[in-house]
Amino acid sequence: MSKWIYYIKHTKIMPQTETNSETILDQIIERYGDELDLYILDGFNKSIIGIDENSGRIIYSTAKIIEEIIEESKNLEELTYEEAFKHFAYNIRGNSCGDKTPIICYDIF
Repeated sequence: MSKWIYYIKHTKIMPQTETNSETILDQIIERYGDELDLYILDGFNKSIIGIDENSGRIIYSTAKIIEEIIEESKNLEELTYEEAFKHFAYNIRGNSCGDKTPIICYDIF
């Protein structure tokens, strides 16, 4: 399994960065947590846009993932959009953990 993807077994909840309101992940876990074993991308909770109810796979926005990579890079050496996209393409997009691999929705047009 990739270092970017990790597993939530039933209702084990990972730390959240947003505390004022429920995140989409919180809502998914609340609704499906007892039924599904969820695989999520580590550090990209804000990029979740939904769940595929047929497969139980979390769906992520490519645009939001790239925004998060750029935002996180501001603490170090800020990445350009092109650098962040290359990082995404090389380190995140191609990772797989079988039939529960999160879905990456390409929404950059």
